[in-house]
Amino acid sequence: MIDPMQAAEWVAAGRAVVDLMRSASALLPRGRDRDAIARRLDEADRALELSNARLARDLGYPLCRCVFPPKPMLFDNARGGFVCREPGCGRVEGG
Repeated sequence: MIDPMQAAEWVAAGRAVVDLMRSASALLPRGRDRDAIARRLDEADRALELSNARLARDLGYPLCRCVFPPKPMLFDNARGGFVCREPGCGRVEGG
């Protein structure tokens, strides 16, 4: 079984790497290489989001499909259910 805390750390580490690489790529001179790196970073970002959704699903979290890749919904005690964190959505699914 996957440890949810360890999985969250993996996702956070992956996000930090992509953000660091995106910051470093901004220092490159404009041109083909910089554009290619930007495209690869966008691909890495999308892959990270997809893996985050798959991991959340495997851990039993509901997914909101208001955007793609779907976003994991987190339980909100005040609202009594799982809530989508995507701005403009706010969908609540039973607890």
